[in-house]
Order: sequence, then C-alpha cells, then structure tokens
Amino acid sequence: MATSTRPHLAAVEALLRDGYWDRTEIIRMADGSQRVRKQSKGHQSAGPWGMDNLRAEAQYLQDLEPHLLDLFPRLIASWEEPAPGYDMAYQKECVDLGQLARARLFNQQQADQFQAHLGKRVFGQLHTPANATCTLSDNILDTLKKAAQTIATLADLKDILANQLTINGQDCDAFTDNIKRLTEQTKLLQVIKNQPQVRLHGDLFLENILLPKFSSLKQWPTQLVLIDPVSVAGISAGHPLFDLAKYESYSTGELPAMRRGHVQVTGIEGHNEKQLDFTIDWQHLDMKAYTDINWNRSFRQSYINHYGPVDEAIYALLEAYFAAAMVVCTEGVEQQARALKALFSLERAIFLAT
Repeated sequence: MATSTRPHLAAVEALLRDGYWDRTEIIRMADGSQRVRKQSKGHQSAGPWGMDNLRAEAQYLQDLEPHLLDLFPRLIASWEEPAPGYDMAYQKECVDLGQLARARLFNQQQADQFQAHLGKRVFGQLHTPANATCTLSDNILDTLKKAAQTIATLADLKDILANQLTINGQDCDAFTDNIKRLTEQTKLLQVIKNQPQVRLHGDLFLENILLPKFSSLKQWPTQLVLIDPVSVAGISAGHPLFDLAKYESYSTGELPAMRRGHVQVTGIEGHNEKQLDFTIDWQHLDMKAYTDINWNRSFRQSYINHYGPVDEAIYALLEAYFAAAMVVCTEGVEQQARALKALFSLERAIFLAT
C-alpha cells in the first residue's frame, strides 16, 4: 500500500497530537472527505526511532486479520516521501479515553466493564503467536544503554551513572553498574527472549484507546478502537506482559503526572547526600481522574486469567525500559523524573530476580 509520495490534501482541519517524532492531524481531501494523517517529523524527531516507527505502524495496520479490523482504524494510504507517514479513517464520533477519564464521565462499574472488554480483545484476540522482527530483550538492553549515553551528557543527571544513590528510599547501584548486573547476575533478558512471543499493541494506554463521545453504558465498552500501535522503539511483538505494564504506566496516573508537570524532583542539585526523590502531586485536580477511579484492576485481572500471575521482576524491568526510552526524548523535570524512575525500577528488577 505504500506509495512514493503522500496523497495531496486540500486543508488541515485540526491538530490532534503533536508528538515527539510525528504530528497527527485531521485533514480534508479535495473531494471533501476527511481522514486522519500521521506524519513523521523526519530528522527533526526527538529521539532515534521516529521514522522507522511510522513505517512499522503502517505495516502493522496493513497486516491485521479480518476479525481485528474493527479494533483499529482502517489504513487508507502510506508513503515514504517527503518523510514516512500514513492516512487512516477518521473516527469522527470518538474521543480518546484519557479525555473521558479526565472529564470523570465514568463511575467504577463502567471503568471495570471497559477494562474487562479491553482485556478480552487484547489478551484474548490481539495476542496471537508472532515472530518479533525487533527482539524485545535486545531492545531493552539497547534502550537502557541509549538512556545512559543521554544521561552522560546532562550535568544535572550524570552523577547517577557512576554513583550509588538512594531514590525514594531505595538504595540503588549506579546506572551503568546495574546495566552490567542485569546481564551478568540475572536471567531476565533470557527469560523474556525464551518466552513465546505474541503480537502486542505496543503502546497501549488510555489516550490510544477511542470510545464514542455519546453512547449507552451497555454499548460503550464494545465500541472501543485502538490507535497508534507499536512502541516508541519499534516493538510490536514480545512478552505479553509488555501491554499490561505499558497500560498501567498510564492508568495508575504516573505517566500523565510526568507529562503534565505534576511531578517534583528533589536532590538533583549537589548530590551531597546522594538522596534523590521523584514525587507525584496526587492532590492536583488533574490527578483525580486516576485516584477516584481504578483504571487497571480489571484489566490486570484479565491478564492473570489469560497468563497467570504477573512476573514482578519482568514487570519492573519493563517499567525501567519504558522510562529509559523517554529519557532520550524529553527534557527538564520530566526527563529527570524518568531517569530516576528508570534506575529505581531497574534496581528493583535485579533485586527481585536474584
């Protein structure tokens, strides 16, 4: 379906999302029809994965089996020039679940019904055996190393590479030492590599799930549409725990807090006491969407029903991986918090595995 150049548009009608490495817009074509265009920012992308990611997303949508076509927007076209991108069907009557959650339009019963249906579609239908073109275990190690390289260039963070620290009350070895310990003292990466691979969504969180703006409670959960598959580093197949861990990074409120500036980092300046903390402002009005409603308990139970108990060591390693992936394309307090989260979770993963 890929063409040499992108289809000509008549007008851009609205910006939906200005991402780290792409822009997503509602566009109008010459015939008056509307569609959604996701376009790479090319070499202006923040981070190393932008253009390849768009190619992988388009291929993912093109390869969907018939029984999953209702779960994603229809792919209309994809292209390589002037930079990779693709057009998809416009879900005009839908809004992302992050907006619905922040508007507090759900009660707990509705949230549980939604999560149960999401678990049925993701763990029961989307997760089928797959061959990973990008090996998750190798990608985790590579991403941790990329984060370390980025941290080494930052005056306010580079001390965490070589020094033992305490983060949120947990003693942590130096970041580079923990990367070495991960490969030499644990079998976590080998366990992930040996686990039967399944097709993943790869970037599953509330803002990548669409629901109708107006519908009955009974119909809402069954009308969900997933968007933006494939992780920031190109992962679309791997350990099934990946999708749960990614989803919970947002549904617990931690990721929205970091993105929206509701996190405070202390101890960065000086490091004299080597005590650093990242703290989320759970009292902020924006965070009530995640403190008043539990957005993950039923989805987690669906995972357990399909796969058995959560492997907490692998879960912690995935948390470290997600945080490390964003260290390379964020800045300021968000970058600091993600770096500390990466080291904190990596230390915990190694502790649980040894």
